[in-house]
Amino acid sequence: MQQTTDRDNATSLVDRIVARAIGDRASHLYFEPQARSLQIRIRQNGSLQTAIQNLPQDLVQPTTEYLKELAYLDNTSAPQTGTIAKSGKFGLKLEITTLPTQFGQQITLKIVYDRQSPPALEQLILDRESFAQIDRLIHSTCGLVLFVGERASGKSTTLYASLAAIQRPDLSIFEIDRQPKYTVPSINHISIPSNLDDRAYAQTIDTCVSQQPDILAVGSIDSLPTARAALQAVARGCLVFATVPATTAGKAIAQLIALGIPPAQLYTATIGIIAHKQLQQLCPDCRLPDRPSGDLAHLGSTLLSLHEQPYYRAQTLSPREIESSKRTGELCVHCQGIGYRGTIGIQEVLIVTDRLKSTILQGDAEAIDFAAQETGMRSFMDLAVSLFRAGKTTSAQLKRCIDPRILLQNQLNTINPSSGELVANDMASLEAALYWKQQAIAAKSEYEQLLAELESYQQESDEFEQRIKQSRSQVEQGTRVEIALQLLSVVDVIELARTSIKPQTDRESAIQKGYSMLETKMLASIKEIGVRIVETTGYQFDARRHEIVREVSTSESAPGTIIAEVKRGYTFGDRVLRLAQVKVAVAPK
Repeated sequence: MQQTTDRDNATSLVDRIVARAIGDRASHLYFEPQARSLQIRIRQNGSLQTAIQNLPQDLVQPTTEYLKELAYLDNTSAPQTGTIAKSGKFGLKLEITTLPTQFGQQITLKIVYDRQSPPALEQLILDRESFAQIDRLIHSTCGLVLFVGERASGKSTTLYASLAAIQRPDLSIFEIDRQPKYTVPSINHISIPSNLDDRAYAQTIDTCVSQQPDILAVGSIDSLPTARAALQAVARGCLVFATVPATTAGKAIAQLIALGIPPAQLYTATIGIIAHKQLQQLCPDCRLPDRPSGDLAHLGSTLLSLHEQPYYRAQTLSPREIESSKRTGELCVHCQGIGYRGTIGIQEVLIVTDRLKSTILQGDAEAIDFAAQETGMRSFMDLAVSLFRAGKTTSAQLKRCIDPRILLQNQLNTINPSSGELVANDMASLEAALYWKQQAIAAKSEYEQLLAELESYQQESDEFEQRIKQSRSQVEQGTRVEIALQLLSVVDVIELARTSIKPQTDRESAIQKGYSMLETKMLASIKEIGVRIVETTGYQFDARRHEIVREVSTSESAPGTIIAEVKRGYTFGDRVLRLAQVKVAVAPK
C-alpha cells in the first residue's frame, strides 16, 4: 500500500511540475537525488532556479521509474536518452536524459516547443547603434556573417530574426539546420537528421548552392567540411549566415582557423561577426538598493561612481522564503521571488575592415577583440555597464561580461599593501580616489569631443571600405568568368582535334587518348573556378540553357525531353557561358 502511495505521489508531482515548467516557458527540468532528499530545479531564460527542494527520498525511485516509463526506457542504471512523445499527456515533446549518481539517477528533461515565428529584430537588439550595424550587415549582397555566442546566448534567435527581416518576394533564401528553432514564411527550410555526418551536411549545402539562392543560412559551423562548404557558397556569390559556438568574435575566428580554414580565405569571405550574451533583467517592482564592490570602480576605460548614482540588486528568495511570502501576501506577483524578469541581449558587432586584416591573419583571439574595440566596436563590458547604470541589471551580471583577470587585478588594486585591508573601507582614500576620478573625467571630456567629430568620418570610411571589398569580390568573379571563357575556347579546340582523329594505328590511338586526358584536366580546372556542365540527356528542354539542333519524332521519350547531347553547355552561377546543343524528342505524327 505504501509503495502504491509513493507512486501516485510521484506521478502527481511530475505532472504538476512539468505543467508548471511548460506554462513558464522553461527550457529544462532537473530531477536531482540528494543524500536524504529529492531536489527539482528548473531552467528559465537561461537561469537555473530551485523549484522544489527537500522532497522525501522515498520519491526518488518512483519518480525515476515513472519518467522512464513515459519515455519507454529500460529500468537500468546505465545512462540513457529517449523521448516523451508530443502526443502524450504533456502536449509537447520532451527529450529525457538519465545519468547515474551516487544518490540515484539524475534525470534531465529538455522541453521542445513547437516552432514559432522569431521575434522582430528590433525587439532583440535594444542598443540602437548595434541595431544599425547589424541591419547594414544583414542587408549586404554577398559575404559571410557569423552569429556567435555561448549556449542560450540568443545567437540562433538573432539569425532567424535577421532572415525574417530581409526576406522579400524577389529573394531566394535557404535555411539548413539540424534542429530548426523557428519558422520563417517564404523561406526554404531544410531539416537535417541529427545523425547525418559532417560530409553529408556539407554536400547538402553544396546542393542548395546549385539552386542559386541569394541568401543561405547553414546552421552551426563546427566542422571543416561545413566551413569549406559555407565559404564556397560565399565564393559563388551568396550571402551566408552561420552560427559558431564561441564567446567572442575573436575566439570564433581563431576557432575556424583551428579547424583548418586558411586565415586569408576567412578574412576575404567574412564581412561581419555578431557576438551575443544574455544578461538577466532585474525585476523593477522588487529590486533592492545596492552598493557595488570596489573592484568595479574602474573597469578599463569605464568609470563607475560608487556614490553619485543608485544601483540595484535582485531580491532573489529561497524556496522556503517564497512559500513564506506567499502566505503573508508579500510575494512579488511579477517575478514570483526570482528577482529577475526575463533577459536582455547585448551584442558586440565586429565589422571586418582592412584595418583588421593583419590581426585576423595572425589568428590571435584576444588581439582581434582588442583591435576591434580600437576601431569602434562596443564591448560587452561597456554595454553591460550602461544597463547597470540604468538599473536594468546587477553587478553580478555585469561581472559576467568582464575578463576575470581584470576583476582579479582590480581586487588587488583595492588592497592596502601596508595594512592588507581593502582601500574601499578607508573612506579618506576612497574620497581621494573619487576626486581624481572626477578630474580624469573632466580631462577626458575634451578628448571625447574630438572623438565625436571623428566618429562620423570613421563610419563613412568603414562603409567606403566595405563597398571597395564588395567591388573587389565582383571584379574577382568577373575575372573568373573571363578565365573560364578562355579555357572553354581551348577545350573546343582540343575536342575538335580529338574527334577529327579516326585512329587506325597505335600512334593515332595514343594521340587521341592524350587529347582525351588533356580535355579532362581542362574540364577539371574549369570546374574548380565554379563553372558547371549543364545537365542535358533525360531533362526537359530549357531555351535559356539548351539549343535545339534537331527534333526527333519518337514515342520512347516524352515530348520536349532531351534525348541526345551534341555539344555540352556550361554555366557560372546564374550566367550561361555556352548553350548545350541537343536533340529533343517530339510526339510522333
